[in-house]
Amino acid sequence: TVAIGYSKFCELFTEEEWEGFSYSSVLTTRRYDSSFGSPVARAQGYGWIKEFIARLTHTKIADHNPATNATLDDDPITFPLDHSLYVDATHEVVVLNSQHFTKFSRASILTPDPVITALNLTNFATSGPLPWTYIPRRHPFEVSNLAPFATNVQFQLLECTSAPGPQIRVIINDGVVPLTSIKGCPEQPDGLCPLTTFIDAQKELLAETDWDWDCNGNWTVPEGSEWVTTTGSPPKRPN
Repeated sequence: TVAIGYSKFCELFTEEEWEGFSYSSVLTTRRYDSSFGSPVARAQGYGWIKEFIARLTHTKIADHNPATNATLDDDPITFPLDHSLYVDATHEVVVLNSQHFTKFSRASILTPDPVITALNLTNFATSGPLPWTYIPRRHPFEVSNLAPFATNVQFQLLECTSAPGPQIRVIINDGVVPLTSIKGCPEQPDGLCPLTTFIDAQKELLAETDWDWDCNGNWTVPEGSEWVTTTGSPPKRPN
């Protein structure tokens, strides 16, 4: 269907069945396994965010943990910081949390794949936990739009006469993503956020993420709806 726009296979199921299949993918593989509803999604994206900030600021990662690869990231050959275009490749599911990327580097403009959860793009989670007993007519976390086959995400660095200083914006599958869920980013029709504001907000999110607890802590998630997350984090570390 991606290649020619249609497949006879689609006729094997009704439209209602396809809608059910699509929503089941939202609930399982995507929302609660790889994104805002997963208690480890933010931690899985932690390392990539550190690498992303290093690229944006042209500075080496100061401290490593198991989320980053010191051997590769400290080598200017395998992790250059002076390029104007970076290309990362991964599976479409991983785009939702950014557990692993294969990195390529070129020179032109900046367009690495994103981490929807770790970047705190919670505009996609404003509806809260999604129901499992029925399919809501409208909800912001539509996987067919966020992570379809051949998902494409861009981070663009721009300078515009209408906004002072360098700006950053996110494009997901040709759609501009509002950045108002990122601290300090204004509501802006073109999705622009001052680069320094964006970087400061991401550094703050990294500082708030307890990677060791999230990945190695002795925490459990109760069954059912007793506990939920819409930020991709597990229950807090006990005081």
